[in-house]
Amino acid sequence: MKRTFVAVAALATLVGTPALAADMALKAAPPPAPAATWTGWYIGADVGGTWFNQSATWNPLPTPAAFGANPITGTEKASGVIGGVYAGYNYQIAPSGLVGIEADFSGTGAKANQTQTWTTPITGTPFPGDFTSTSTRLDWLGSVRGRLGFLPTPQVLAYVTGGAAWGGFNYSASNSNAGTGGAGPTFYNAPVSFNKTQTGFVVGGGLEWMATRNWLLRAEYLYYGFNSGPNVTGTSANFPLFPSNYVWGRTNVNVARVGAAYKF
Repeated sequence: MKRTFVAVAALATLVGTPALAADMALKAAPPPAPAATWTGWYIGADVGGTWFNQSATWNPLPTPAAFGANPITGTEKASGVIGGVYAGYNYQIAPSGLVGIEADFSGTGAKANQTQTWTTPITGTPFPGDFTSTSTRLDWLGSVRGRLGFLPTPQVLAYVTGGAAWGGFNYSASNSNAGTGGAGPTFYNAPVSFNKTQTGFVVGGGLEWMATRNWLLRAEYLYYGFNSGPNVTGTSANFPLFPSNYVWGRTNVNVARVGAAYKF
């Protein structure tokens, strides 16, 4: 009888131990990680290059014939480094769509300029050493844009973007008639220099990669179109009856950049 009881107890132990171990293993297994999502707020920084062209015209007043020189029109060209910050919110539309909004601000010092020699109104003969210079410096760019994206894979986003843009520009111009002997009271210069904030639009697109659950890496191109530039007149202290009028045209700015953002 005693032997029978011992055998039954041993059998119960052998049968129960694997079941208990399996039960403990099931209880100890961690829950599956939630699927990665693009939905959420983010903030980041970017760096890249910018380039732009702009037309500029000098009009000698009161008339070219009275002034003794033809108007000058030329193209200013610039390129430089640009960098800034951006922030926004994404909302993922399952399984492969995305909509969002983003704001950014970037600083740069890209400067464009041109210098051309004066020519006579009748024959077009150049005055060696007599010239007019104009320049445009882009100081900063800002925008508020919508984003529309497609997810070819859960971690890769292809998107287009567009919205309102603002740009901070510095315009300047100057002259010299030193080549024809201008000196002292005969020296001509009607300089201008001022800052102007212009409004416009921006469109573009890019690719973004969810490197981890919280880090987003991107490459992006943006095209900015700004309204026509300023139309101003400067006066020469030595020749107040012969001012200079300066007109800058539309500015189209290109930006190519890469960035990294932290998603909350």
